[in-house]
Amino acid sequence: MTKLKTLLLASLPFHAAANVQWELVSDTQLDGVIATSGAQHQQLTVQIQANKFNAVSAQTPDTSLIQGEFEHPNTYEIGSGLAQRVQFTIAKDGARFYFLGQGSAQDGYQGTWYGPNNDSGDFTLTTQPAVEVPASSCAQILSENPDAQSGVYAIDPDGSGQHAGFDAYCDMDTDEGGWTLIGTYSKSEPGGKMYISDYNPQPGVTPVDPAVTGLYQGPLSVFRDVREQVSCDYAGCKSAYQSSMSQAELEMVRYTWGYKDQQAHQKDTPLPDCRATYDASSAITTSCIYYGDGDDRNNMNVVGWQRDIHPGHHACWLAHGEFSTASKGSPRCSYNAIGNGTRWGLLWVR
Repeated sequence: MTKLKTLLLASLPFHAAANVQWELVSDTQLDGVIATSGAQHQQLTVQIQANKFNAVSAQTPDTSLIQGEFEHPNTYEIGSGLAQRVQFTIAKDGARFYFLGQGSAQDGYQGTWYGPNNDSGDFTLTTQPAVEVPASSCAQILSENPDAQSGVYAIDPDGSGQHAGFDAYCDMDTDEGGWTLIGTYSKSEPGGKMYISDYNPQPGVTPVDPAVTGLYQGPLSVFRDVREQVSCDYAGCKSAYQSSMSQAELEMVRYTWGYKDQQAHQKDTPLPDCRATYDASSAITTSCIYYGDGDDRNNMNVVGWQRDIHPGHHACWLAHGEFSTASKGSPRCSYNAIGNGTRWGLLWVR
């Protein structure tokens, strides 16, 4: 006597981040009792539309197919009653198996199945509560829902990895949208950040005057683009961009938020070039550092990726490093205009 035990992962309509786990257990003897040995496991991906559903094997999508529907119970449909009935077929290896049962979404279903060669058995279908699966990035959220608004969303760039997900602010409007806020430097924060581990691992959840000085510390493999914004106030920010970056390059940008981390890691990964505008055809600044007047700005005096790349070329970076460590927030992008607690900085990825 054998048993088939199938786990169905279903994406509900109108809720792209929700999965429903079903467990289908069937045996090969029609006696009203489910066998407890000889289990065979298979995962399938299910789509539901109204009361109909279909599924394919997640591992081998071309080898089997499940199609079925749920009855609307206790309605004016002919034959409907208090118990909800479910019927579905499984097509596999040229054979088709028919399942018919009754129950409810809360308590599960039980019934009988019939195969093509006088084979039959019992089955139970157990439904379980919805399990939220966060998107990996704001870009994924926007891709799946083009009408998504800017705001705070639960994301998990690491997926099933060791690094926990977090609540992130998503910019769905600027520069084509889909930007995840992974770094915030508060205007009230003094300088002197030597390492990125000196930051709160949870960045702030607002791009406007964030109270938290935080930096996401997890993997960046799901991202490709970066936007660093410095000297931010209510009128705007000074931005630096780069696109189609490797994970190592993105990590290097993040390392620049600690002045000792930057010096240590750029020995292996050069500082990425940047643009001062979102336009991909705009001028490139090598290493995102201004060298036009001969000064060497690749030092530990300040933190941040971009260094004086905007017109004026003075005091236009994220925050203070070894220089004037007591100065608060981001400087003001003009001559000798060090941080005075009025500007903040942001780091976005997409």
